[in-house]
Amino acid sequence: MLITEYFQKIEINIAACPNVVESQLTKDIRSLHIGIVEGMLTFTDESVLYFVEFVNVKGAAHSYRYSYHYQDRYSNLIFRYDMAPHHKEIPSYPHHKHTSPEAVIASSAPDIAIVLEEIDELINLNRI
Repeated sequence: MLITEYFQKIEINIAACPNVVESQLTKDIRSLHIGIVEGMLTFTDESVLYFVEFVNVKGAAHSYRYSYHYQDRYSNLIFRYDMAPHHKEIPSYPHHKHTSPEAVIASSAPDIAIVLEEIDELINLNRI
């Protein structure tokens, strides 16, 4: 896969998310297969997702670095997936998920589609 195709996949996932009302993306192509994508997505409930992926898509996609930081309209953390090497006690080290400022759990590396699905579920639950 080419990095431009990977970036296009991200754009398609964002466009398909019914709760996204605004998106800002910055794409940095480093080679045919390596790039960085950063984004800020605003949702119908005014929550925001900030994300960054530094990825190599030659063969299977491999992230050198990623972070998906989701917060409510008041900037309170809802969750964050990342691979910062600071939680060696987590079995999925370095991959982990912050479920609050104090709580960290094991997690595999998600992709944008999984994160958007999780956000949609949270927004739709809060509408009930």
